[in-house]
Amino acid sequence: MRRMQGSGFAESGRGGVYVMHDLKACPVCGSSAIRLAYRATTTRGSDGREWQVDECTNCSLGFMNPQPTWDEMQEYYSTSYEAYKPDHGAVAAEEELANEARRTGRFRHVEIIPGMKVLDVGCGGGLFLRVAARLGARVQGVEPSEVGAERARALGTPVFCGTLEQFADQIEERYDLITANHVLEHVPNPVGVLRCMAGLLAEGGLIWLSVPNAACCFSRWMPGVWHSADLPYHLLHFTPKSLIEAARRAGLAVEDLATYSLPSALAASLSQLLRRKFLVPARLTSGSRLMLSIAKRVGGWLDRRTAGEALLIRLRKPQDVHGSNAMSEATQSSHEAFGASPS
Repeated sequence: MRRMQGSGFAESGRGGVYVMHDLKACPVCGSSAIRLAYRATTTRGSDGREWQVDECTNCSLGFMNPQPTWDEMQEYYSTSYEAYKPDHGAVAAEEELANEARRTGRFRHVEIIPGMKVLDVGCGGGLFLRVAARLGARVQGVEPSEVGAERARALGTPVFCGTLEQFADQIEERYDLITANHVLEHVPNPVGVLRCMAGLLAEGGLIWLSVPNAACCFSRWMPGVWHSADLPYHLLHFTPKSLIEAARRAGLAVEDLATYSLPSALAASLSQLLRRKFLVPARLTSGSRLMLSIAKRVGGWLDRRTAGEALLIRLRKPQDVHGSNAMSEATQSSHEAFGASPS
């Protein structure tokens, strides 16, 4: 049930009546040239609620519209969000992950150097930070959810419970590495969050982000149904073009942009596609070794074309990439490759 209230409308949800906020402009570029992309029900769970996703025709960002606030989303995060569940990121796996990182020289696609100061934004239960600490890093987490923050603290990880902006207002520390793994799609103000990250970077520091790739084929073929649409948790749906634009507006330079398709996740996407589009029974696709093998091959093919399921982007302050240039050559070439305006 809906009723108008202020700039949006009130809607009855599982936890009562809350305000949904109508957006008249794109959350990244501010353009008012927006159109309906699709409507779909909650991606996981069984509440059957319908959500609307609009698309900016200027920067190609997809975004839920209208949007609930963080407080209003707590009924979802507190009951069914995977990253906050007790068995997510099991402690038993930490040493195994640390050993693998020592062998490869990287963890979560970045190098962890002993003594470096690492900030993980949206750290959830803190698995990444615990592994980074085992590798010799000095770690700090930021997590808006009390459920996630309490779990991380219980396992010995220092975590600030609140928003990144609140954290930045209270500290003077600067960080060599700031990471946010599948976080930016959850926030309503991506440019502001990126700008805040830039302010927390030490000289020569790196920002590493990952988000689902809304330009990938599975998103296009299964709009609102693809598992990484994840409505209503994902307020924003980034393409390479819109992610680069958000970084540019935050005053950051793109050092590198790539995609990564996790075989198990891609296998789930392939299974989902076969069931929905070709009516293949789930028993023939779910958990299949053949499907996982196919996913590895397909994922490699997609990622070589920067068309995989997740976008990975490395950002720095412009002066840390190419002297005092306002924008790095990498940023310029990325804009040209994905059709974003460099001006």
